[in-house]
Amino acid sequence: MKRKGYISPHIETKRNFELAFDGFSEHKKARITVRKFEEDLDGNLAALLEAYLTENWRTSPYTDKRIFDRKNRIVSKLPIQDHVIQWASCLHVEPLLCNSFIRKSCSCVKGRGTHDFVDLLRKDLNSSYEDTYYFVQLDVHHFFPNINHELMKESLRVKIKDAKLLRFLDEFIDSYPSGLPLGVKISQILANYFLASFDRLAIRIFDILNDPDKYAYWCGRYVSHCIYIAGRDNEAELCKGASYLKSKFRKYVKQGLKHYFRFADNIVILHKDKAFLHLITEIAIMILARDYLLPVNKNWNVRPVHNGGIDVCGYVSFHDRRRLRKRNKKDLCRQVAKLRKKGFSPEEIRLKCASRIGFALHANSRNLLRKLNINMEKRLGAVIKNRKVQIPFKGMRFDQKKAFADLVCKEGQEEQDYKILLIDYTVEDSKVEKEDVIVTVDDGNGGTKQEKRTRPKKCLVIRYKRILETIIEPTEDDEENETYIFEKAKNKDGSETDKDAEFYSFTGSTVMLEQALSDFQKEDLPCPTVIKEFTNKMNKKFYKFT
Repeated sequence: MKRKGYISPHIETKRNFELAFDGFSEHKKARITVRKFEEDLDGNLAALLEAYLTENWRTSPYTDKRIFDRKNRIVSKLPIQDHVIQWASCLHVEPLLCNSFIRKSCSCVKGRGTHDFVDLLRKDLNSSYEDTYYFVQLDVHHFFPNINHELMKESLRVKIKDAKLLRFLDEFIDSYPSGLPLGVKISQILANYFLASFDRLAIRIFDILNDPDKYAYWCGRYVSHCIYIAGRDNEAELCKGASYLKSKFRKYVKQGLKHYFRFADNIVILHKDKAFLHLITEIAIMILARDYLLPVNKNWNVRPVHNGGIDVCGYVSFHDRRRLRKRNKKDLCRQVAKLRKKGFSPEEIRLKCASRIGFALHANSRNLLRKLNINMEKRLGAVIKNRKVQIPFKGMRFDQKKAFADLVCKEGQEEQDYKILLIDYTVEDSKVEKEDVIVTVDDGNGGTKQEKRTRPKKCLVIRYKRILETIIEPTEDDEENETYIFEKAKNKDGSETDKDAEFYSFTGSTVMLEQALSDFQKEDLPCPTVIKEFTNKMNKKFYKFT
């Protein structure tokens, strides 16, 4: 393999560092650290360029943060200067290293993420049912922390011979005590490249055909394993004798692994022969432990695809369908249920759950979305149904309904940003929440009895205007007069009109219901107020007019 040199002269240019900052700061312009760095952008970039030229750069200390997303992970953070100088090198290192990846190796590569991986997997599953009947899924234990520094450096020298760039990469690798840090772009690229050679080796069945002793050993293991797992399905093949099984093994080894996939540290291998897949798994685990010093989790097993499917990247893939992973489906259902209890409309729920719904749409989830009343098509029937909904205030429209959560001023937020002019209110039966009550009824014998019945809870509906600005002017009586600037209504084309916009919202807050029924009356309105969120002694949140 021809190594690439003369890379640093392309890195150590002002234009390259400007592109590095643009790449890192994309979608991060609102961060305080990015804005401070941008205040003296030319000076900061010049300092980083000088540090790379003189090789005086040293990676800053990491700030580790432990997160728990179904399993513990440690994410490491660096100052913005480190990210920018690493991005400057990545702009030229990434294309070079990514060229050595096989097509079915995804993750940490632009355009080859989760959905590309599951699409590649589906393509192979649909292409041949017989050849992809069995599968095995391997997961490297703590992949990033277990990457050996010396092996990582050796693998980089197979592709790169630029001495200055290698010293820069070596310094970054040694800056972290164990393995590579999570949360840094350059470590993602290096980690994926670390197993690139293993991918090619696995596809070639680890070159056992080139070594007669290895081939003879594994061929014998294959024959004995076929006999060991013999069943009704392969009785006919066993009757053909050992010579037939040996020729079959040689054919598989020559063909290589046609259905091999890797997403970061998750390896998926599919094959038609269960015994052969067992041996390939055994060799793969041995090679990873011996040559890459990477342990593999022990929860792997070889089984048919139709028996539970391939659970990877949030989906469960079968030959004829793709399902959403069970916990992802549960998370979507729980989020929809919570929003529905708060009185949100189906359209508002669809917008708030957009990311989960978008993820579910890549699977066969039409029936799930139908049961959750999430319609991705704005059909005429739905429009007609919305128009027939009984609006609590005469003269208002369905599209004037707003989420109650958007009105609440939480702790630490400015009250002026959530000030409203309360115009009217009413109490209705909730269409979402219900409660159990004990009622006294006639028992049919001239007496009474108590029964448990379910009835809808009460909810409060408020009509209001949103106050954008409060103007205080002194009067002739040395008092203050308040006037307000309200949010304006919009035309169909989205342009503002001269008319003040009015909205209505639903809430099941017990405290606000008590305030509306006992603390004030409709004669006190219109009146400005702020709905604030409080926390009681039991650490439960409640809402209140202030």
